Amino acid sequence: MSGNFITKEQFDALYQNCLDFVFFMKKVNNEFQYVYINHEAEDVFDESPIGKNLSACLEKEIVELIVRNYNASIEKQKPLKYRDFYLFSDTKRTSETMVTPISFGGEQYILAVTKKISRQKVMEEKNLFLQSLFDMKMDPTILLASDLTFFDGNPKFQQFFNCKIEDWKGRPFFDFPLVALEDLESFGEHLRNALNGKGQPPVLFKHKKADGNESKFLVSFSPISTNNQVAAIYIQWIELTKNVQLKEDLRKMNHVLSSYKGALNSAANICITDKDGIIEYVNERYAQTSQYSAEELVGNKTSILNSRTHSSSFYEEMWKRLLDGQIWRGEICNRSKYGSRYWVDTTIVPIFNSRGEIENFLSVCFDVSEKKIMMTNLRNIEKTFRLITENTNDLIVITNEDGIVLYVSPNHEKCLGFDKEELLGRFYFDMMADRSRELLKSEFELTLLQEGEVQIELQIKAKDGSTFWIETYITAVKDAERDEVYQFVTVAREITQRKKMEDQLRFMAYHDSLTMLPNRRYLLMEFSKLVKEAIVSENSIALLYIDGDKFKKVNDNFGHDVGDEFIRNFGVALDSSVRDLDIVSRIGGDEFIVILTNMSSEKNIRKQQIENTIERIQQTLKNGWTINDHHFSPTSSIGISCFPEQGQSIDDLLEKADEALYFAKKTKGKNSYHFSR
Repeated sequence: MSGNFITKEQFDALYQNCLDFVFFMKKVNNEFQYVYINHEAEDVFDESPIGKNLSACLEKEIVELIVRNYNASIEKQKPLKYRDFYLFSDTKRTSETMVTPISFGGEQYILAVTKKISRQKVMEEKNLFLQSLFDMKMDPTILLASDLTFFDGNPKFQQFFNCKIEDWKGRPFFDFPLVALEDLESFGEHLRNALNGKGQPPVLFKHKKADGNESKFLVSFSPISTNNQVAAIYIQWIELTKNVQLKEDLRKMNHVLSSYKGALNSAANICITDKDGIIEYVNERYAQTSQYSAEELVGNKTSILNSRTHSSSFYEEMWKRLLDGQIWRGEICNRSKYGSRYWVDTTIVPIFNSRGEIENFLSVCFDVSEKKIMMTNLRNIEKTFRLITENTNDLIVITNEDGIVLYVSPNHEKCLGFDKEELLGRFYFDMMADRSRELLKSEFELTLLQEGEVQIELQIKAKDGSTFWIETYITAVKDAERDEVYQFVTVAREITQRKKMEDQLRFMAYHDSLTMLPNRRYLLMEFSKLVKEAIVSENSIALLYIDGDKFKKVNDNFGHDVGDEFIRNFGVALDSSVRDLDIVSRIGGDEFIVILTNMSSEKNIRKQQIENTIERIQQTLKNGWTINDHHFSPTSSIGISCFPEQGQSIDDLLEKADEALYFAKKTKGKNSYHFSR
């Protein structure tokens, strides 16, 4: 009857199929000890951590972070959520953990659920990094969509050619008076080659600048591919000027390139090989990820990292594309020096010499080992957002500042049964169940508008009236110039099953696992409410401390299985003998507590009410029950205490009732009761 309040079998039933990491910990002195972990979390450890302390299983800095948050949750006695990463930090563990404190039997436990969210960190870093590279470019640069319409351009392009990109977005490139009439055919041919994914050296063209003067430019056309298809063309103009200006531009360019190199080295794994795949250079991050030193890598072929995960045709297709002068992008599983496998999101770019021949390959890699991430589309944040939302199971909603729905992800139709048109233009609040609607409105006013984001669990309504639970993250999007909220982005995922599991776990924390009756912890939690109700209604409360007579003989004569069934029937008998507004609780062994509420404050009347209840209990026990062809008609001894005469707290009443029970057993024998004085 002792031990953890949840068994290994119960824990597995709740969490074994959960895709997040689940840890059930026990606080021992100033340490936390592993009690259970689910199947998904087993891959974190080289050997089972069960029974071991955190400090014996994890690195010091990780332990300090975990212990700090565990203790904070215990101190506040409420759930706490924390992240373990910052943008552009070196940490490889990018996750979010929900910590729930649990007290049981005088012991302190922690239930920690860790979600892997490395995708979110990588996407945020890459978007910020790539946008900064584009805007800082020293030369005129534009991005054309695959239909040769303006998609974006940098400030230098606007300055050189007197073109406001915002006015030209979505318009055909050749509508802009930049390319001379005699160059149209040649310029168009280079665009077509880029659309076909062909790499090519820069080409010389003449263009008229914003001041009216004509100048020569080296123009490069670079295809940008996603999913093996050209999605855009990156065009760059480098002006040919006098030597002095060229030197100054070269100096500036070297400075910018050094900055780019520093940014790339801090954000990505970089490798340069010759055309045969022999490594000539790796940055520090690349070496750290592979667990080789730079000296061990340089001079070897990249096949030193081959994990045997991919087929030979995979590499044949990759090299065919690269040797054709095309950019290759994909996910590669490598093997480190010490045998561990890791995934990298890799872009390999052919580098051409002045003769247009391939001389090197530049690989830019992002470590995506924890979860292979969806490729980021370079066209812009909006299209990347649509690509993600239309291929995710999350429910994504965008509303304006008034809460009117502007966009819903397609899976709303499947989950809620509404057509997209039925949701657009509605208030987001109207999609919620009544209680969740009020809660969401409150969070909008108190938290979201102040802090800019909120996490909340809500019940959402489907078209057929059914509801299900969602875990919702809402972010306020502000106007960069006016610093005013103009949109809200909501990302939600269904957690109905998790809520059911949480309810079951909460029930188990406050109920006896054998009889399913409330336990002592439940009484401690509820008694203050009962006292307040009794004071308001000017009534009394009676506490019956009930002990089964000679229960040990049942265990000795019939075994513990019959003994457990006997205890369950004993609890059923007590519960059937009292009113619905009364509480029957098991506090251990064959000891039960019955709380009689709404009792008369007149002592004589109350005494008669109590005795009537005891008589029903004794008669129900006398009628008994049958287990394995053995009939049992048990008796019980009962001690009685009353609020407010014998005490103001549950502890006072339990102590008085226990004393009365002892007196009844000692002086009156079995099947007796005694009132505390």
